[in-house]
Amino acid sequence: MLRDKVPVRSYHGEKYHTNSTNKKYLAKDFGHRCAYCNDLDAYGGGYPAYHVEHFAPKTKFPHLQFDYDNLLYACPWCNRAKWDIWPSDDPKINVMGEIGFADPCTEEFDKHLTRRPDGTIEGITPLGKYMHKTLHLYLKRHAIVHNVDKLQAKVDELKKSIDKDKLAGIDCRKKEAMLQLVSEDFFEYFQLWKSVSEEPA
Repeated sequence: MLRDKVPVRSYHGEKYHTNSTNKKYLAKDFGHRCAYCNDLDAYGGGYPAYHVEHFAPKTKFPHLQFDYDNLLYACPWCNRAKWDIWPSDDPKINVMGEIGFADPCTEEFDKHLTRRPDGTIEGITPLGKYMHKTLHLYLKRHAIVHNVDKLQAKVDELKKSIDKDKLAGIDCRKKEAMLQLVSEDFFEYFQLWKSVSEEPA
C-alpha cells in the first residue's frame, strides 16, 4: 500500500475563509503528509513549503475555494503537477473512464496506487497509471523520502529499545551494532535525498 491510513477531515463545509487557517487543520488531518504521494512535509521544506490543494480546481470552481471538503494538504511537487487539471465540468465528477483523480480521502484512492519494495510509487490500474503520470509520482524524491522516513522510524525504535535495555542492565551491544548499520543506511539515503532535494517542483 502507498500509505498506512486514509486521512479524515476534522470538519466539513466552509468554515474559514483563508487558506492559512484551513492549512493548519489540513496539516493535522493529513498527518503532515502529502495527500497524493504521502511524503512527510519534514523532508520537503516543512509545513511552510506545503500547499493547500484544491481537489476540484478553484480556477474552474471558485465557489469551492474555501470548502474544506475540497481541500487537501499537498507537497509543492504534486500540487503544481495537478494544478487545474480536471476531467469534467462538474466538481463532483472526478473520474471519467480512465482519466481523473481518485479522492485521497477515500479508500478508493488506495486501489489505484501502491508502493514497490524499493519505495517507488506505481500505478496499478489504468486510473492509477494516469495519476502516476499526471502527478509526477515517478520522481525519485518520493522513493527516497519513503526510505528515509522508514529508516528514521527504525533508528528511533532502536534507540528507545537500547535506552530501555540499559536501564534494565541488559547487554545491548548487538542492538548498538544494529543501530550503527541502520544509521549508515540512513546516511546513505540522506545523501541521495540531498542530490534530488533541489528537483524543480
